[in-house]
Amino acid sequence: MKFRIAISALLFTAGTISYGQAIPAGGSAMSSGSAGPNLPTPDGVLHYALSASEIVQFGYYGPSETTYATVLSGNVAYTGKSTVHPFNSIVTGGIIFGNQSGQGTQYYTSGSVSQGLVTRNWVFNISDSISFLPQSPTTGISGIPGVGDLGAIPIQGPAQGPAGGILSTSGNRIGNTLGGSAERQIGHATSISGSGFWSALHYFDDNAGLDYSQVSGIVAVNQHLNARSSMSLDAVYSSYTYSGPAAGITTPDIETRGINVSYQRLVSRSLSINASVGPQWVSSSNSIQIPSALNVAATAGLSYQRGLTTAYVGYSRGVNGGSGVLPGALADSVYGSLAHTYGRKWVASMSVGYSHTSGLTQVPSGITSVPTNQVYDTVFGGVQVTRAFTPHFSGYASYGVQNQSNNFFLPSQNALSGTSQTFGIGVTYTPRSTRLGQF
Repeated sequence: MKFRIAISALLFTAGTISYGQAIPAGGSAMSSGSAGPNLPTPDGVLHYALSASEIVQFGYYGPSETTYATVLSGNVAYTGKSTVHPFNSIVTGGIIFGNQSGQGTQYYTSGSVSQGLVTRNWVFNISDSISFLPQSPTTGISGIPGVGDLGAIPIQGPAQGPAGGILSTSGNRIGNTLGGSAERQIGHATSISGSGFWSALHYFDDNAGLDYSQVSGIVAVNQHLNARSSMSLDAVYSSYTYSGPAAGITTPDIETRGINVSYQRLVSRSLSINASVGPQWVSSSNSIQIPSALNVAATAGLSYQRGLTTAYVGYSRGVNGGSGVLPGALADSVYGSLAHTYGRKWVASMSVGYSHTSGLTQVPSGITSVPTNQVYDTVFGGVQVTRAFTPHFSGYASYGVQNQSNNFFLPSQNALSGTSQTFGIGVTYTPRSTRLGQF
């Protein structure tokens, strides 16, 4: 018996982890993609695109600063057709030529790869996702607003939005997540599974942020209820270790443990839902800075795909590594995306995200003697309209916005504050896909 749900999760693993992001309870992912002009359904073919764009940013490098940049970028994606050895990969990258003094030339790249093996009683998978970025990611496959990769990719890419929910100041950083999983069928409708992940976030600039690594493990019992529904019970463990110049000797390590009940249902051919909830215990190596606590971890998602329309909305709650800004945080995040193709020449896409992030560390408030936690409210989003001019060339216009506020400011904090906007316009070359065969 083939594991339909396991295979579906396997095919999209590469799109659910990146940027050193915490593994959410229930494994829900906040990422989405849709086919753009001249990009067919992923069926074992190679897709690639090259873009040239001009970007204008308001307020990113300062409250009243306007900056301009020219960007050359591209992405390559391949999805295998084999159901026995499912494989997918996607890579994006670009060069940003700043036109302002001091802005300089910046580079970015990100990519993910996933390889699976499906046998009669087993499903195996190994995946890796890595990124090198000059800023916190927001929208699109690359996370760089204005470069034309919002809603116009053939398969899901790295997870959108900042790792942990907080936007940090500009500075080069690398994120990497390596994971593996195995699932064993033990009955007609029952299976057991286990997975492990290692992820890291590292800043190249001195004192640009908190470097940290995360190790996570999940063990689950899965039950198919009927042809459309399944549920699972899983135990989750994660540890966070901090290092680098910004960490200091007093930055505590963090551990979390949780038990989750998850449910998935295919409501119709177009609509699917998933949900997960359970207690999450938090402890640290310094109980004065980060006291032990009991929280609720949860995820929920709704996916819709019919005809030329794709939509997704999701919610997650749980402890994460703190985005390189805080030594551990509890975040509530909501993400949504929508894409629609109009005829053969037009595609409209949008995505939006919101996070309410509270630091685990208790610090003096500066007003009273009662310790408090830093709280960040983060909003980001983007829209893009793409039009095909010829079978191989298209143009796009995009707009992105991000806003972040916090309850009190620490001079050494590397978090963005205020609002910034990005306008982008460009041209994309998207040749017809080249069939490479099956694995």
